[in-house]
Amino acid sequence: MNIDENGSLMGPAQVAKYLGFAERTVLLWAQQGKIPAFKLGSVWRFRKSELDKWMEGKRSGPSFDDIEPITPPAEPPRSKWRIKKEEDEVEEALISACKAYIETTIRSVDREVWGIEQFEDRFGVDIAKMAIDKLTKEKKILKQEQEGLSGEKVEVIIERS
Repeated sequence: MNIDENGSLMGPAQVAKYLGFAERTVLLWAQQGKIPAFKLGSVWRFRKSELDKWMEGKRSGPSFDDIEPITPPAEPPRSKWRIKKEEDEVEEALISACKAYIETTIRSVDREVWGIEQFEDRFGVDIAKMAIDKLTKEKKILKQEQEGLSGEKVEVIIERS
């Protein structure tokens, strides 16, 4: 008999192979009630899940879940190259997020000029500067200095048409 789709029912030959016993031993133990089994017509059948539980009950020593490793797991040391690469990936993701935020702000707010400071406050000076430089190179915005409310020079961006 083959294992059914769920992999649960087995015949005596399959159980013998699975447990590493002779088929005759499996049939004898099934008749004596030493192994979980049932008869379907004149043929003994076995559920794999019941056999697994039965084998677990026959174990000596601690269960697998109770065994603690001798030494705690340790991550292998990361190379300087790997650390730099991960930092660069994080920085690039932040720049992309900042660019997307600037573009969304420009499209959704009905203004012509935006102060760079609002983007620097949200993403940091370095990330905002790199994102604005990329948008400038892509010709999506212009970066300029304009006179602020109190007369000082303020960096702003303007959407390019």
